[in-house]
Amino acid sequence: MAINENNSAERFAEPPKKKRRKKRKVNPIKRTLAVIGTTILSLVLIVIITASIIAAALTVYVLQFVDQDQVDISLSDLDLDYTTFIYGYDENGALVELASISRNADRIPVSIDKIPQHVQDAFVYTEDERFYEHAGVDWKRTFTAFLNEFLKFLGSRQGGSTITQQLVKNVTGDDNPDWDRKMREIFRAAQLEKYCTKTDILEAYLNYIGFGGSAAGIQAASLKYFGKDVSELTIAEGACLAAIPKSPEVMNPFAKGMVDEETGEFKTGKELNLERQKTVLWLMYKNACISQREYEAAIEEEIVFRDPNAKTDDDQGSDIQDWFVDMVIYDVITDFQELYGIDQDEASDKLYNGGYEVYTTVDIEMQKAVEEKYKDYTTFSDTVLADPPDSAFICMDYTGNIKAVVGAIGEKAGANVWNNATRSKRSPGSCIKPITSYGYGLENDFFTWSTVFINKPLDTEIIDEETGLPRKWPYNYNSKTWDYGGYFTFQALQRSLNTVPAQLIEQETPQEVFEFLQNRLQISTLVADDANIAPLSVGALTEGLTLRELVAAYQIFGNGGKYYSPTSYTKVVDSKGKIVLQHKYTPIQAISSDTAYIMNKLMQTVIEGPNGTGRAAKLVNTPLVGKTGTSQDWHDLSFVGCTPDYVSGVWYGYRTPKQIPTGTYYSSSQVWKNVFGDIAEAEEGKEFPECSDVQELYYCTKTGLLASAKCPTGSVGYYKKSNIPEMCSGVHQSDREEEKKKSSSNSNNSNSNNNND
Repeated sequence: MAINENNSAERFAEPPKKKRRKKRKVNPIKRTLAVIGTTILSLVLIVIITASIIAAALTVYVLQFVDQDQVDISLSDLDLDYTTFIYGYDENGALVELASISRNADRIPVSIDKIPQHVQDAFVYTEDERFYEHAGVDWKRTFTAFLNEFLKFLGSRQGGSTITQQLVKNVTGDDNPDWDRKMREIFRAAQLEKYCTKTDILEAYLNYIGFGGSAAGIQAASLKYFGKDVSELTIAEGACLAAIPKSPEVMNPFAKGMVDEETGEFKTGKELNLERQKTVLWLMYKNACISQREYEAAIEEEIVFRDPNAKTDDDQGSDIQDWFVDMVIYDVITDFQELYGIDQDEASDKLYNGGYEVYTTVDIEMQKAVEEKYKDYTTFSDTVLADPPDSAFICMDYTGNIKAVVGAIGEKAGANVWNNATRSKRSPGSCIKPITSYGYGLENDFFTWSTVFINKPLDTEIIDEETGLPRKWPYNYNSKTWDYGGYFTFQALQRSLNTVPAQLIEQETPQEVFEFLQNRLQISTLVADDANIAPLSVGALTEGLTLRELVAAYQIFGNGGKYYSPTSYTKVVDSKGKIVLQHKYTPIQAISSDTAYIMNKLMQTVIEGPNGTGRAAKLVNTPLVGKTGTSQDWHDLSFVGCTPDYVSGVWYGYRTPKQIPTGTYYSSSQVWKNVFGDIAEAEEGKEFPECSDVQELYYCTKTGLLASAKCPTGSVGYYKKSNIPEMCSGVHQSDREEEKKKSSSNSNNSNSNNNND
């Protein structure tokens, strides 16, 4: 086949060449910028996306805390432990601090208006510079502190909390070191500032913060370091205190100091405080709180600190807690338990940490005097025993205000120790007779001054502990026989016969006398078994009663028959000035005024009478009435005495009851006089109140009836107008019977002059 050459040549001919374009030269700068721009754009997009994700997450996170934090935040919830102060009045009526008590901190509440503005400014511009501008959170400080956690550009950790946030942390007790807590704190701070003013917040802050050791709050710090009230602080002193909270245990002026980490030099607390004080003053000047002249003067001021080992007028006696302060603390704690329905520990914490002011009834000079007597063993005995008994004393006025108390012999062992006068329940012995058989019986006209009682036992028989044989009861002290002679009322009380009170209680009905003690004289320790003849006639009570209650019951014999509840304080005021406890002086008319007057005269014979068991207590210049008491087997000896101004009593015996060694201790009436006689004699010229419803009449010493012209002898007695004896007919015993009676009486005197007491 023939090949077409032309076609072939055409087929294999080279294709026509295309025209080549010239390459553009790209500017390298533009290319670089393009790459950078693309990169930046990508990063921006990444940041935006990431930020959006974070923002969304944070929004959810924040909303979570907003929901959680819908609780009221109140400054009243701030757990502030304030020092409680106990006060008394001296003889001139001036208020005197007796003691200050605290358990967790020495803190004294002070209102913001008592704190000078320059002191407020020192703390504000040191701790929270924008305090008056922010709404609870300083976002600038918070953001700076946040960044510093990661970048460390400030060299050390920085706090971002405002004053408000610090308070929130203390109100809620939420102090976990995590971001969750910080978020809660931020929202709570903002919420708190919605309801509280800046002034309220600053006041709470200045009362809360610590200043080293137990000192907490600005007032306690001012007293501790300068011995002055916060209102008296100078600019330099205020700056000194504002320098402390950053590190209270290191930067307070009384601190030992520390080694400076940078220089290796040891610096005392005073030196460290001075360095920071200058910073505080600079911040005050920078924020126009003080002028340049004030700044320079404060820098140059040489601060005079109080000697940390010395006492100021404000804390005299703070370390010495006497018996009266012990009693007041115990009484207020007991009343707090009842008022708030809390237990003893809670009530104790409330008193010690609540910043209360307790106003007492103490007679400061009297308290000192009786405490000195109780430190001297010769007050009680001229013999030093290896195992001496203990004693107690208490005194009050006729409205129940306790004036002095001592709970034990010797130097006081410590604070809040056992007080035998207020807490020991002991048998009153014959001291119970005036407030039971005689007091109740005279009130209800069971007898008169000159009623004749036969000295004989009841029909009751008991087993004699010594012989194991049955015998009649009761017998008189130091005598198991009876003369069966007749004794007038005043003689039976004067001699402290046991037989007559037993007869009276039986006649008066034990249950009624029991209720008289409980309801009219507020004896709180009685139990049902005490509604019986023996407990009510000779004091053989199941549990006994306290010296405080016994003495309080005797008020009725010196104030017209009125009973006032005994108290150691008049009022208790809380840290906000509110009275939370106030004693009410509401009397109970326990017996009539005429009964009280006659009982007063009857008990005078115990002191003045020839056979009186309380003769050792007799005073020279001051009238005294009283009664002695001795419990079974000499386990307890007591005496209660009434003078025109005071009613007081003494007890002695062993804490664990056992017989007091006879012949080694003075009588109870002598001990009372040794302790209180000098004080009582200062009442010279005073008398007990008179009673117009009582008549002073002559009675026949043969019959006890009113003496007539036919009666050979008579004596003075005291009678209610409503219960006057009949007139004696003049018919008396024959001379033979009289002689027989005298003989029997003289024989009995040798056995019964020291009658049961």
